[in-house]
Amino acid sequence: MDLSEQDLKKIKALHVMLKMPIWILERDTNRVLKSYKSIYKHPISYKFKEKNISEEVVQFYSGMLNEIFLCFWYRDVKIVIGAFRINNVTRAEFSYVYDNLTLQNKKVLSEEECWEYYSSLPIYPLGDIRDYLILLGFLFDMNLEEVYSEELHKQVAENQLELVRKSSEDTLYETFRVERYTFYYENKIMNLVSQGDVELLKSGLAELGTSVLPILMSSSLKTEKNYTIIILEKLASLAIQVGKDILSVIRLRNYYIRKLEEQTEFIGVLATRDSAILHFTKELHGVSNQARSSLIRCILQYINLKIYDTIKVTELAKQFYLSESALRRRFKEEVGLSINEYINQRKIEESKMMIQSGVPVGEIARRLGFYDLSHYYRTFKKHTGVTPQHFRDTNVVAWES
Repeated sequence: MDLSEQDLKKIKALHVMLKMPIWILERDTNRVLKSYKSIYKHPISYKFKEKNISEEVVQFYSGMLNEIFLCFWYRDVKIVIGAFRINNVTRAEFSYVYDNLTLQNKKVLSEEECWEYYSSLPIYPLGDIRDYLILLGFLFDMNLEEVYSEELHKQVAENQLELVRKSSEDTLYETFRVERYTFYYENKIMNLVSQGDVELLKSGLAELGTSVLPILMSSSLKTEKNYTIIILEKLASLAIQVGKDILSVIRLRNYYIRKLEEQTEFIGVLATRDSAILHFTKELHGVSNQARSSLIRCILQYINLKIYDTIKVTELAKQFYLSESALRRRFKEEVGLSINEYINQRKIEESKMMIQSGVPVGEIARRLGFYDLSHYYRTFKKHTGVTPQHFRDTNVVAWES
């Protein structure tokens, strides 16, 4: 074992600070050379030789109860840190986790015993992994974050090529659904992506605090996948909001949803999520959004959140404590359209997706808050040059089975 006394001191300090066991494994055999476990309970016995630890620099894998272990190479050994949780699970919700155990394991381990162990584990959101890699890299003089970042850029480049090769016939179009931005963390990410600047994205993510803990679904892996889908929906909404073509945006979103479905490990889910954030940032590069003030961005976001309602300029002005004339003037100066023109444009883009998904025209007019069907017809033809029926007939989408 090519570790100095100083290396061992760092590992022990890491063990104490993180409040997690740490194992040092032989590189080729995975034999435990040294471990720091202290008083932490581990009713579940893990034999790391049975684990397929990747040859990559950093690897994550989950235990029987969806707890997470982090493994990285250092000198001639593997260092395994864990276990920790990525979800805040209540006692009632833990039954979902316990139910995933095999019958053989349930005979050996009671649910209460597993809960006592599981509830004692520290919670570290999956989205904070970048910060852990920075800390580990600093301690062991390794640039783990750069390795992770390089792999993301390579993956995005491959994804871009794959998207070009795929025809529109292979794409599943869904009705665009606007989600409410409920987390500051997500809003900050959306703001960074909207700048279209990869370097700004990187520095901005570094300044963020801890990421959010998604609500547990049936399993931790499924929960992280569902949360990633929410992020993808918001990225798509942002891209459409700043003027990107709606069909290409939905195609990009659906591509990453399919990539997400293929993932079986947490690191794959995280990489897919981060690749999508990076990819959308590159797609928005050069989009004229940087000149818009924070006020106008908030107004645009508000309009998009209320796109299914009847939006009146007088009410919008009150919402943002502006006079109606000041709101109209500032909006036209920064967006290049009047407020009503922008609202109608967004409603028509939204209605195109509904038309292609088979929603009746009368229902579309009702959902999007038009006065009546004739008002919707006039607005649609003004913005597209054709009627809704003509658009439906000439824009048939091949649905995947």
